Amino acid sequence: MAWFEVDIFNRCIEVDLHDYSRLTAIQVAREKIKEAYEHGFRYVRLIHGASNIRHKEDGGSIKFALRSMLNNGGLNNWAEEKGSKNHRLKDESMVLALRKNPKPVDGEWKEMPMGEY
Repeated sequence: MAWFEVDIFNRCIEVDLHDYSRLTAIQVAREKIKEAYEHGFRYVRLIHGASNIRHKEDGGSIKFALRSMLNNGGLNNWAEEKGSKNHRLKDESMVLALRKNPKPVDGEWKEMPMGEY
């Protein structure tokens, strides 16, 4: 089941993208990254799975789509650039360092959509 957890002490949210199609997972990840930035958080951990998959041809479509978004600048509005030493790309997840938001907002977090699988 897909879920997210907010860690106010470390200014990080953790988002599990299991149970989503590639397209929905990318949309959810993008929305949660934007939302975390708006709240002034520093990190987003995206759990995508596919820890044993090293090559795009072998599967792991969510994993490689997220990496592609980072590498192509699709997250630059909220996340540090692709070469940032603050990002942590792991086999099963990625931790993205967010840009500093000069005017963070305080508010409720949006619910995630229901899982598709």
